[in-house]
Amino acid sequence: MNKIVTLEIIGKESYAFFLKIPLVMRLSVVFLFLSLGIAVANNSYAQNTTLSLEMSNSTIANVLEAVENQTDFSFIYDANVVNINKKVSVSVNEKNIFDVLNKMFGNSDIAYTVVNKKIILNKKEAVMQQQGKRVSGVVVDKNNEPVIGANILVKGTTNGTITDIDGKYTLDNVPADAILVFSYIGFDSQELKYGGQATIDVTLSEDTQKLDEVVVTAMGIKKKAASLTYSSQQVGGDELTRAKDPNMITALAGKTAGVQINKNSSGLGGSAKVSIRGVRSANADANNQPLYVIDGVPMLNSISEQASSAMGGKNNGGNRDSGDGISNLNPDDIESMSILKGASAAALYGSQAANGVILITTKKGKAGLQRVTFSSNLTVDHAISLPEFQNNYGRKDDQSWGKDGNLKDYDNAGDFFQNGVTAINSLSLTRGNDKLQTYFSYANTSASGIVEKNKLQKHNLNFRETAQFFDDRLNIDANVNLMTQSIKNRPTSGGYYMNPLVGLYGFPRGEDMAPYRDGYETIDFERNMPVQNWHTAINSFEQNPYWLVNRVTSRDKRYRALASLTAAVTVTDWLKIQARGNVDYTNDKFQQKMYATTSVDIAGTNGRYIDLNHTEMLLYGDVMAMVNKKWNDWSLNAALGTSINSTRVDELRLDSKTASLYYPNVFTVANINMNTSAGCDEIINQRRTLQSIFATAQVGWKESLYLDVTA
Repeated sequence: MNKIVTLEIIGKESYAFFLKIPLVMRLSVVFLFLSLGIAVANNSYAQNTTLSLEMSNSTIANVLEAVENQTDFSFIYDANVVNINKKVSVSVNEKNIFDVLNKMFGNSDIAYTVVNKKIILNKKEAVMQQQGKRVSGVVVDKNNEPVIGANILVKGTTNGTITDIDGKYTLDNVPADAILVFSYIGFDSQELKYGGQATIDVTLSEDTQKLDEVVVTAMGIKKKAASLTYSSQQVGGDELTRAKDPNMITALAGKTAGVQINKNSSGLGGSAKVSIRGVRSANADANNQPLYVIDGVPMLNSISEQASSAMGGKNNGGNRDSGDGISNLNPDDIESMSILKGASAAALYGSQAANGVILITTKKGKAGLQRVTFSSNLTVDHAISLPEFQNNYGRKDDQSWGKDGNLKDYDNAGDFFQNGVTAINSLSLTRGNDKLQTYFSYANTSASGIVEKNKLQKHNLNFRETAQFFDDRLNIDANVNLMTQSIKNRPTSGGYYMNPLVGLYGFPRGEDMAPYRDGYETIDFERNMPVQNWHTAINSFEQNPYWLVNRVTSRDKRYRALASLTAAVTVTDWLKIQARGNVDYTNDKFQQKMYATTSVDIAGTNGRYIDLNHTEMLLYGDVMAMVNKKWNDWSLNAALGTSINSTRVDELRLDSKTASLYYPNVFTVANINMNTSAGCDEIINQRRTLQSIFATAQVGWKESLYLDVTA
């Protein structure tokens, strides 16, 4: 069976994370690479070992003995099959073993097989039956375009492979009289009888009926596209990986009709506002986000804190974006997305789906396929469309628009920003047979933003196992997804307070900001500590942008775990019973440090410290009976089920605000002056439980007229 293996030299952090992978999995990968190396080494020995023979009218036995004396090869044969007394002549000079064997047996009925350093001699018919042959070829569509990822399988076995980017394939160990099955989603499968040929090229024909059958709707129910009575759009996973972003949902911008995606300006790992066919509520605190469903199970996508103030966000601490849940997923794990836009499309999810539903189908192992895939993506960000500044009026009262004059054009705004770099590396392992399929992936994201000091580090680990029992009547699907993310110094998202752009854009024209960049702080000898340095009086609206970058620091850390289990029993050919469960846990830790002499309207004289711990957990379960039956011209597709959705939130936020700290620039909870000006916000065991009973039925007539009922 073919294996696609790509290796990369990983960095120290990725290597340390690899060591945390279970020992059995690490050993499996190591043995896989060792076995591949041994196979290559043995083949190289046969190709590279040369010998010279000059033997005329000698017996085969004598020639074989001469070969064994010059090389490490040894021969295995049955004397009743191979006539070793037959006379042959062999004349070779510095040739490999294959040239010698061809001269000895080229015109006979004897075939040879080289296994390691053993050479097996046997009848050609027996060798073909035992070993099989190699088949190569190209798979294309009707337009002669290569079909990438098409499956080629020896029928009745797990021996198979897939086509590469050029539609080419190579399949080894194909026995005589085998049936080769060529298949790909959206195309008619072809079965060809193997007749010993070395090359088989195939042209696949599109099957629009099969395309209709692969539409995922609410609760994971599959229907034909022609039978849908509402708007639905499906997007392939390749759209998410073509140009990767730390928040994968932003890759859908401009690719789906009626879906508007706006990326927050909070830098790396920022949330995205997704609206399907418009915003439902004008309330700033309202949730206009769609419901995200992974493999039929809802996931958490709440935003504990978002930028919504024109001034300074919560407690005037600067507009903070806590990030969303969808950005935590690895785009390489996504098989496809289905966007349900109408009310009837998402009715089964009730009030949760008031803003629409995005169904996510993740990748899983496939029968007859073993593959190791590595992908690497590098993105460079550069600030463009900066404001156009005037250079005709100089400084007046710490601002521009003073005397008329020809001023020197300092690029203070351009010098403030740097090139951002995002590197996403992903490794996945896929294998499976008819009864058990495995998918494992690891992704590492490292990024630096366009604002100095803004850094992101993210690790994703995903393991999915699917299995079939009792003649495929019982199907089990288990999935575990772990994620850790750390973001340093996330930029303030809009507003006046703590926003470096206010001071950057308002700096007087014709003057160089370099002295305030290199000397954003000076020493206050009375207080014996560094203080903020700026060209004008410091206030809540305007501060030195380089002070805000270097002396107003923050760190967001997120730990997330998703685990799901699905069991489906096929009772009859038209009735299936399914049960699903899911746990989604998120823990956010946020710390912000504002050094002394940050604006006193925002922080106390000794600085300000914010410590936040936010935990959210979702428990979901459902049981559903599904019917899919046809009678002559009539069809029935129905489902009846019940579900429970329980969410728990705990949060503790400690904020010194303007109450200041006991000791300047000592950022600990114990150093917060907890008087009436300080803040202590706490949420304890806040619960929300939603229990529901749902049903849907679709009656079709001649696959042209459909009636849908949902409750």
